[in-house]
Amino acid sequence: MRRRRWLGLAARVARLLIAPPHRTPELVRRSYDRVAEGYDNAWTHHMRGYSLDMLDRLAPGKTTTCLDLTCGSGFVTGELARRTGGHVTGVDASTGMLEVARQRWGDRCTFVRADVVEYLRRCPRDSFDVVTCGWGLGYSQPWAVVREAARVLRPGGRIGIIDNTLFSLSGVLWASLLAFAEQPEALVHVMQVRFLPASWALAALMRVARLAVRSMWDGAHTYHVPDGQTALARLTATGAAAGFEFAADDQERDAVFARFGEIVEHQYRQHETIPITHRYLGAVGQKR
Repeated sequence: MRRRRWLGLAARVARLLIAPPHRTPELVRRSYDRVAEGYDNAWTHHMRGYSLDMLDRLAPGKTTTCLDLTCGSGFVTGELARRTGGHVTGVDASTGMLEVARQRWGDRCTFVRADVVEYLRRCPRDSFDVVTCGWGLGYSQPWAVVREAARVLRPGGRIGIIDNTLFSLSGVLWASLLAFAEQPEALVHVMQVRFLPASWALAALMRVARLAVRSMWDGAHTYHVPDGQTALARLTATGAAAGFEFAADDQERDAVFARFGEIVEHQYRQHETIPITHRYLGAVGQKR
């Protein structure tokens, strides 16, 4: 067994968390720009049923004005336009993802490149009948998103959110810690994300923002990969590990990620495959 320097890793993490610059938003954008063309095949098509379930629970009416935050390649945005027949605006920080969204839905939706919280703050009060946020809340500021969404919703308007949880991919996170514990000096960036633990936490934010919680749910989706390197490639392609590919120093990256793959195989292989489980949460709120 290789020697793991946990104190060294803890000191390295603490140093990186304290010392600026904090590059998480930039690295997340870079990750999504890189995977934009293949994102739907890697993620959207596999998780579309859960996104559609969120929209079913949201139950948007016809001819409504809708805002889709962290819209990515535009799947939820386009589905909102189809269901409502109204005007839908999609907002995302990734240029690459928005290019894909415009190619597919640009004739029916408007797409804006912006930080979603900054965009919300520029919107007048009571601007939208529906606000959605699919699979991107944890990369933003959950409380600010919910608070500002509540402000821009019209009375009776609804918000629907679905996202990975804090404990999604917990096995993958543990494998990455084990890999970096063997080479703490290779760690050059720690992702500062804000994923919530479960739907009760999202529901609590909605209630504090004076939204009535109409629905809340949790779930999990598992797929299988043949080996550790495929696991890393798939996690990167889905955006679920956005920014992780930049965690290691350029000169050490290949060695660290090769070791990550070995650890994933050793820790989690079941027969011929390795299970990868995404845990997710969702909630629908309504403005009183």
